[in-house]
Amino acid sequence: MSQTLTAAFPRRTVLAIAVGVAALAVIVGVVAFRSHQATSSTDASGTVSSDAGPSSGAAPEIDILLGLARDATKEGRLVAPQGNNAYEYYLSVSQLDPKNATAQDALRETLPFASQEIERQINRRELEEARREIALLRDYDPTNYTLIILGAKLDAQQRVVTAEDEAKADAIRRRNG
Repeated sequence: MSQTLTAAFPRRTVLAIAVGVAALAVIVGVVAFRSHQATSSTDASGTVSSDAGPSSGAAPEIDILLGLARDATKEGRLVAPQGNNAYEYYLSVSQLDPKNATAQDALRETLPFASQEIERQINRRELEEARREIALLRDYDPTNYTLIILGAKLDAQQRVVTAEDEAKADAIRRRNG
């Protein structure tokens, strides 16, 4: 029975990674297409228009934030570094325009990839950064099941680190007398 579980786990992991990569490719493709459309659209006189994509007619700060968010997504900065990542930019757009479909779609579509990065950070014991990023994603979806699980995993990892640190301190105290 355990061999079946061991063999099935890597297949599930590979499948999850493949689905994630495919979804990311679609997101990047859509962003690239929209960016290309925005730069190549022309008006009747033949001059390039300043249409910034789906948010045309919106406030200039929204267009700027969407551009920064697209750049951050392309560069793989979904939730880090703090203050310069796609999630914070898209959340800012949502605060300015709660019905902005571009920001809402991007937040929803990138959440699984951001969650995977947070899980890797927990496994690398980068706990404070993982805690910040979970809080950031909870700003978008506070009841998301994946985020609840990541929060529990983070708490468990924190208890392990604390126990190890206490054991080391106890060992040092015993040695020093």
